[in-house]
Amino acid sequence: MRKLSLLFVIIVVFVSFISLSSCNKKDEGTTKNTTKTNATEFVKSDANGQKVTLKYAPAKGEKFNYKMTAKTFSTEQSPSTGNEEISSEQSMTYYYSQEVADVNASGYITFKMKYDSIIITEKLIARDSSIVQVYNSNKKDSVSAKIDYIQYNALAGQEFKFRLSPKGEISEVIELEQIHEKIFKALGDTLKAEEKAKIKESMGSEALKSIIQNQFQKFPDNEVYKDSSWAFNSETSLSVFPIRNILSYKLMDVKTDKGVVISIEATLGIEFLSKEEKQQGMNIKLSNEEAGGKGTVTIDLSKGCVVKKETNTNIFMNLKLSAKGQSANSKQTLKTNLNIDLL
Repeated sequence: MRKLSLLFVIIVVFVSFISLSSCNKKDEGTTKNTTKTNATEFVKSDANGQKVTLKYAPAKGEKFNYKMTAKTFSTEQSPSTGNEEISSEQSMTYYYSQEVADVNASGYITFKMKYDSIIITEKLIARDSSIVQVYNSNKKDSVSAKIDYIQYNALAGQEFKFRLSPKGEISEVIELEQIHEKIFKALGDTLKAEEKAKIKESMGSEALKSIIQNQFQKFPDNEVYKDSSWAFNSETSLSVFPIRNILSYKLMDVKTDKGVVISIEATLGIEFLSKEEKQQGMNIKLSNEEAGGKGTVTIDLSKGCVVKKETNTNIFMNLKLSAKGQSANSKQTLKTNLNIDLL
């Protein structure tokens, strides 16, 4: 389903929030990782308290299983909706796995990754009516055949690889050729070279790199004391406005009784770099806004994975639209909830 207004093209900010990974509860493969349970590798103490070396250091052969549920709820009231409030809900559930294929001398990790199942539920509500659409990668029906879901069909069940630094930054995503070929085949193998190039770009290394990167908590280079904080900033867009995401993290807890498990509290602040933009001959001014979010993440440093994560964001924008001497108002909201749980 499509949004009813071009103005409501919102980049979902929560995907740049904090790590989205989780690890398998089973002990499968953990015998390979016994040296990682040594707390002194990650935690030391001095006169200032406990300080922790934050890094990913899973052992080769470790298998991580994930369930991620991402929910969004958005509303819009504007001239394009007849000044009636239109709301939409989307729930996306991913089951996927990652296996450590290699760890090199510099600590860079090569993962084999596969989405085992993708389920998407979309609901559009207008006045007293609603439209619901459900996609399930495990079912071949009329919904899964729609062009909107071709990329999900191609991705589900297909293995590819990516490389991750010890500090949580993805350097590359590789072995995507079979995913591209599945998309080409689904479109009838009648594509021109330039059309294939666009598909490879939309489902290419950089695109997937950006998506998968959001599953990992980035760590600072320096050691972090308990109860201390660090931050990362990034610039992107929210609707038509350039923004700066200010991601702040605080190390809340360190447990060393069973491996090394840390808890991090995250806060998202959003700074609008511009509050007035033009699009398609229309002047769009932000007259009122509220935006931000919070989250928590628990990381098992001994196994090199996140064991639980929850984030929530809330965004409200009141816009004034003007063109050719006429003006109107638009109200838009976006709420997101993201949960990662161990399987």
